[in-house]
Amino acid sequence: MQIAFVLMALVATSITSVANAQAFESPLKKIAESAKEKLQKTKKIEIYNGIEEKSQENKDETKNKKSSGKKEKKNEDENKPHLQQIEEAVEFASKKTGVRKDFLMGMLVVESDLGRNTGACSYREVEEGAEKAYQNGQLSQRAYSTFIERREKIKGIAEKIGRDYEDVRVSCNPSRYAGTGGAMGIPQFMPDTWLLFEDKISEIVGKENPDPWNVKDGVVAMALLLADTRGVTDHNYYAERNAAKMYLSGTTSWQYDWYANQILYWASNYKRLLG
Repeated sequence: MQIAFVLMALVATSITSVANAQAFESPLKKIAESAKEKLQKTKKIEIYNGIEEKSQENKDETKNKKSSGKKEKKNEDENKPHLQQIEEAVEFASKKTGVRKDFLMGMLVVESDLGRNTGACSYREVEEGAEKAYQNGQLSQRAYSTFIERREKIKGIAEKIGRDYEDVRVSCNPSRYAGTGGAMGIPQFMPDTWLLFEDKISEIVGKENPDPWNVKDGVVAMALLLADTRGVTDHNYYAERNAAKMYLSGTTSWQYDWYANQILYWASNYKRLLG
């Protein structure tokens, strides 16, 4: 699957900690600019006819049973141990996208500690930090404007999935370099990136409004982005290295070999973390 021309993804990551790695956006038209910015950094019908009313009751009963079944299945999945959810989600995403299971696991270890570290800051906190960085000259006007635009995007995403925008947690602003936080959920996607893949994620997971903080939805999102690098679905070693670097920086530069090395190391050794 190839998105027009070359889809590059930027996922903001903390350079100093595997557990605090953060995502970069997948920007389409502004790939180079965004990479530079990041690295500096859910009628009621009344029926009066007796026959129709009875028919409607039967339909409602059937509908409620189906809805109840879906809720039970959802609760059943969410009550499973977290690491079991991760492994099952990775297995599912791998089959649906063709991305190698171990490669996905390696990415998850580095990006969000196998989905356990999806952020500790509210978007408001991140926004305040970005404003200070801008006022201090550490963040460019373009980078700050892009960040402000994301506020409405993340609000829209939160509303669609029934979450409170004020309560969701995203990646914090980096402390050791100029940049912005705001990466969401399991795949640590910026709001722009999530919206870019949202329809495809929805199609695969069978859900109208996929959720970045949901294990299955998030892992599928990550797999879709990785699969956009040519050769990844063929399980080519060098393609996986390039996909990892693209996920971080939007480039395949040798400067990010350290990140690719980290990903592929954990792709081979993640089982040590599963207990």
